Amino acid sequence: MGNADTPAEYTNQNFVPALTQKAEQLRQEFIRQTLEDMNSYLAALLQEYNKANPDKPAFTVTSGAFSVVISNGPGLPSEEVVITDEEIRQWRYAIENEHYAWVVPTFERYLTPDPDEANPAIDNLGTIATMFGGSVAEAGELGNRDMGLTGLQTVRDQMENHWEGSFQQTFIGNFVAPLENGLACQAAAARISKELLEANKISKIAQRKAVLDLLDKALAALGDLGAGGKSAKSYAWSTLVGIAAGTLIAATGGMAAWVGAVIISTSTLAQGLEVGSDTEPVEIGGTTAQDVAVAVQRALTKQDEKFVDDETLVADALTRLHQDVAAARKVIGQLGVNRPDLHGASSADIRRGLTPSD
Repeated sequence: MGNADTPAEYTNQNFVPALTQKAEQLRQEFIRQTLEDMNSYLAALLQEYNKANPDKPAFTVTSGAFSVVISNGPGLPSEEVVITDEEIRQWRYAIENEHYAWVVPTFERYLTPDPDEANPAIDNLGTIATMFGGSVAEAGELGNRDMGLTGLQTVRDQMENHWEGSFQQTFIGNFVAPLENGLACQAAAARISKELLEANKISKIAQRKAVLDLLDKALAALGDLGAGGKSAKSYAWSTLVGIAAGTLIAATGGMAAWVGAVIISTSTLAQGLEVGSDTEPVEIGGTTAQDVAVAVQRALTKQDEKFVDDETLVADALTRLHQDVAAARKVIGQLGVNRPDLHGASSADIRRGLTPSD
């Protein structure tokens, strides 16, 4: 697979248990911190009270006797309502079982797809590219071709060295030469398709790393709440560098432009899937567990958008490649082979002027 080999920690064997364990750990930490940190606990009680009393929502909870303060409107005095022990027991149960029920299933969405599911297609496209034209270097030079296709050069040599006449010229110019040129284009189409799938796979691997990194930062931010708390910026999280295939997608010139094209992916595995330079990184820390929960959801949304952007770049490039392949089939010398000028001629027409050169 080369540059698209999945690092061990992001294969299903290691990633699935790591994500599942950390997601459950995060859920438990949210619960623990909400119950133990007074600010988080009061915020949770306020949320539960307002859920149970939508007609008269409170705007604050007092910690002395666990009462809520309700605004009765302009010009009217605020009203204080004591929260009963039964309500507190009921709402504590909700905090333990409902408030953070979203955590594990939300992160489990990232268990699929497995990046290695793309391996068979990547391998097959590599084989196809090799059979048509070997490896295609940046300069468009062809390596060793499949033995069945090298016969084209043999045919050309025989026609050039041993035959003369209009059929020889027409056959080489309209049939042999386009087929030889077509090999480079066929090889390039398969190779570019392979590299685009590799780029998309790398993006998925980068997403896996980003999600694990987010879990670690969220756990650290929650753990720090009980120690007095640091600033939210202490736990800034950024998306990983993604695919940069703009040069490729903007290329024009049909199949000829693809022959020497190279996929540009700045989030290559060789670079270690580096963190991006987001202008506004997500600040995971906060003063309450609820702050951290909102930040985690905001970060996941941002990572999802980044992955969609990467997939869109790949899809656009594949669409452009498909369009150029379709157009090249109509152009002699790329993927199209014209009918010889003598198409439909009689045997006498073909033999006229066609004689051995020695």
